[in-house]
Amino acid sequence: MALPNDGRDPSRDERDSVGPVAHEHVEDPVAAPSGKAGGVILAAWGAAMLLLGAIMMGRHELALPLPPPADPVLGASLAALKDDPAHRLAVHVLYTNCRCSQMIAAHLLGSTRPVGVQETVLLIGKDEPLADRFRSRGFGVMLVTEEELGTRFHVKSAPMLVLLGKGKDVRYVGGYTRTKQGADPQDLEIMERAQTDVVEPLPVVGCAVSKELRARVDPTGLL
Repeated sequence: MALPNDGRDPSRDERDSVGPVAHEHVEDPVAAPSGKAGGVILAAWGAAMLLLGAIMMGRHELALPLPPPADPVLGASLAALKDDPAHRLAVHVLYTNCRCSQMIAAHLLGSTRPVGVQETVLLIGKDEPLADRFRSRGFGVMLVTEEELGTRFHVKSAPMLVLLGKGKDVRYVGGYTRTKQGADPQDLEIMERAQTDVVEPLPVVGCAVSKELRARVDPTGLL
């Protein structure tokens, strides 16, 4: 005998009796590798930022090498710039592409210079207006290339102050300030003291000029 039909769909009753169907999570085979690659990229980016940060810190704080005062090449090459061998000579090594050198240049042009001292600027880079300003203030100016600065004078960084007494006697080789872009250049005090005393050199915390030194300070070549 047929059972009475109450209007319900028997197939629906069968589905309902089974209960809700669980949906298994399937990892997207395309998205998974991209997530791993993103992690690698992020890690590489972080490492690169750390490296650049270390290089920038080094560029701002690293004391750059100085030629020794007893270097015969340094003494002879600078003594050749003297108008009179008996005169004292102050040589200012400035690099036009260096912010620290630019600040020292402004100080030299804006300060009262000592009497009885011949002052000469070794200017690395092309900046004729700056050279003319120095000449108008009584400074001697010699334009040199990066390579010539190293081969002829054995100097690889700037800004640097070199003082000669009589003849080829190098009295001071060092920087102008205790910190990079310091606001208190000590050149006038150093020039006064170096006449009679041995002056402890201040560090050169400016800019590498030679290609070799720049490669050591910034091996990436990005800064």
